[in-house]
Amino acid sequence: MNLIFVIMDSLRKDHVGAYGNPWIRTPNLDQFAKDCVRFNLAYPESVPTLPFRNSTLTGRRVFPFKRWQPALASYPYQERYACEGKDLNLPGWSPIAREDTTMAELFNSYGYRTALVTDVFHQFYPGMNFHRGYHSWEWIRGQEWDLWKTDLLTGEAGDYRGYFTDKVDKNDAKVWEVKRNLINTAWRQHEEDYFSPQVYGKAIKWLETNYRCEKFFLCVDHFDPHEPWDPPQYYKDLYDPGYKGTDVMMPIYTNNASGYLTPDELKHLRACYAAEVTMVDHWFGMLMNKIKLLGMDKNSLIIVASDHGHQLGENNFTGKVPRGMLPCLLDLVLLIRHPEGAGAGKKINSFVYNHDLLPTICNLLGMEVPDWCEGEDIWPLVEGKKRKVRDYVTSIFKDYVWVRDQNFAMVAKTDKSRTELYDLSKDPQYHHNIANKNRDRVKRMWDLLLKDADGDIPIINVSFSILNDEKLK
Repeated sequence: MNLIFVIMDSLRKDHVGAYGNPWIRTPNLDQFAKDCVRFNLAYPESVPTLPFRNSTLTGRRVFPFKRWQPALASYPYQERYACEGKDLNLPGWSPIAREDTTMAELFNSYGYRTALVTDVFHQFYPGMNFHRGYHSWEWIRGQEWDLWKTDLLTGEAGDYRGYFTDKVDKNDAKVWEVKRNLINTAWRQHEEDYFSPQVYGKAIKWLETNYRCEKFFLCVDHFDPHEPWDPPQYYKDLYDPGYKGTDVMMPIYTNNASGYLTPDELKHLRACYAAEVTMVDHWFGMLMNKIKLLGMDKNSLIIVASDHGHQLGENNFTGKVPRGMLPCLLDLVLLIRHPEGAGAGKKINSFVYNHDLLPTICNLLGMEVPDWCEGEDIWPLVEGKKRKVRDYVTSIFKDYVWVRDQNFAMVAKTDKSRTELYDLSKDPQYHHNIANKNRDRVKRMWDLLLKDADGDIPIINVSFSILNDEKLK
């Protein structure tokens, strides 16, 4: 049996029709989900991009960053901070540890042909090694602020001012990122030139070349719908036709969304994100059509997962702000399609993690589960052999931790200077903090965090301002 693993960065669960969204067009994901097991309570054990991939690809927890060591490779060089002496280390953001074994390396030992197609540029910056173990890899350059092209640095790649409201400080890191992105994308002419279409196009070509291989593992890992949300205009017109204001395709990372966006501008921001989701869905459909044409739907385990979501004004957050560890950020898409139809149409309402995938894949493909795996095989949930594999889930993002069980969720700073508790039965979107009146419950939630952390959670204070609550003018 082959494995085709598709990772979609920043895809919100509540923006997919199969998970109940009524207004965003995702027909291909929705059709795919009909043949899948759909996991409704899937969560990342750590956030954001690289911590998630680290634990997913190794089966080992990154939470609570005890193994993380600050290194120059922890985050790429940025000209914006070159002379400011700022600490660019983001907790958990690091290469795959030398002593760890990756999913690709494990598959190699079982005789699989392995390949990676991606535009997630963080995986390839100096010191990173997320392509370890693959027989081949394709890196599509230029996504977001990838330090790719320099030919236009002294010229004008486009008027970035049209993408930010007057209330945004033009020295904000996101302004710099858009400038870089305009340099990288100035050459685009057709939809096929955009990033997720390029990723899917390369993956399709790989399948055309390798579909006769006895067994393979193909990882298709694309950054969209990560910001900037700049798909062709006809996708935006699906959700906000006739809009004439600022084209706010890039969110500011802030807890004060209303401080820089009017209601119409926020509506357009959400439309830009929805447009990018629909473009991703369209090209995912192209991949699935090719898989079916080649007959690989009958001999391939296919998994689709997101790494986290995105804040689009919920509780006044935009971006991916650690303090805002809300459902919009932490609820994951996780769909597993078995080639024999096992579990098709089932909906699993038990807690699962991203690092559960490796042991689950091993068991489904008849491979021994490595002793280093810290996740659980979640397929017994599908077979009805288990009702649950855990009672609660925990996660970490920069210097904030999160824990939830069936009844409550808690978001807290690692130094305990801020703690928020929410009653999920009455307040599933985390609007009313009840921590002060429920100190016993707060202690119990902290006990769960400390249990998963094996005794203590490191207090990490890093001055990486892109992921702090940005101050607006």
